[in-house]
Amino acid sequence: MDGAEYIVSAGDLLFLPPGRLSVDVGDHEVLARFDGGRVLVGVTSTPFKCPPAPSETALMLHDLLSARGIRDRSRVDLVMPLGAPIPPSPAASAALLTAFAERGIGWHPNRLVRGLDPRRKVALLADGGELPFDLFLGVPVHRAPQVVLDSGMCVDGWIPVDSLTLRTRYEGVYAVGDVTSVGTPKAGVFAEGQAAVVAEQIIAAHRGDGASATYDGTGICFVEFGEERIGRVQVTFRRGERPFGTFDDASDVYRADKTEFGSSRVRRWFGRAWS
Repeated sequence: MDGAEYIVSAGDLLFLPPGRLSVDVGDHEVLARFDGGRVLVGVTSTPFKCPPAPSETALMLHDLLSARGIRDRSRVDLVMPLGAPIPPSPAASAALLTAFAERGIGWHPNRLVRGLDPRRKVALLADGGELPFDLFLGVPVHRAPQVVLDSGMCVDGWIPVDSLTLRTRYEGVYAVGDVTSVGTPKAGVFAEGQAAVVAEQIIAAHRGDGASATYDGTGICFVEFGEERIGRVQVTFRRGERPFGTFDDASDVYRADKTEFGSSRVRRWFGRAWS
């Protein structure tokens, strides 16, 4: 592709999943083969998965290129459609912007990647601008699965739900997670909180009790800052209120917490150890 590098699988363009530096089909070889140049981390749609993930990817990539001794001949840029890395938490956003500045990571807010021109090795932005790249790591377009779109439950691509109970307009039917229009980010931690509320609603209905549980729109995210440092963000998206959040400074203190956060859910949901 005229010297431009992509994350590629089976002949198709495959965007690198946010928050990771490789996928499971040999795509890590692209990063291992990369010998320096212009790296662009770009978001291609709104909404998209967990907002901190593209920032984490850029910071982790900085560490990877530094460890390989090619950071000094590489440029890393991050394109996001948001005005801040984590809008509900000004403190977390400020910490990330400081980390970008310290590492020489280019920050391009309020911009969206709409396409790639591999011949010229440029990303085409929604505002008509362009950014060059030798390696493009993209956050893919997020949409509900086709089976959900075909269900007849969607409006404008998402399932409408009551933001407190997660009930759909169909009696006895609920929807949770990244297929809904509930208004929270499309991240697993929010789906987990929604599912707990729905479970209580269903149990109460089965028992004939009145369900009192409602969804509070709160989620916690551990944010990788690189160099083994992790911050913790708690954000709340509540109906009728402006989203807000708190931030605990990045340090090595939260590494054990993040590991337990992930491993405990793998044990509970899948009955196995986190490998």
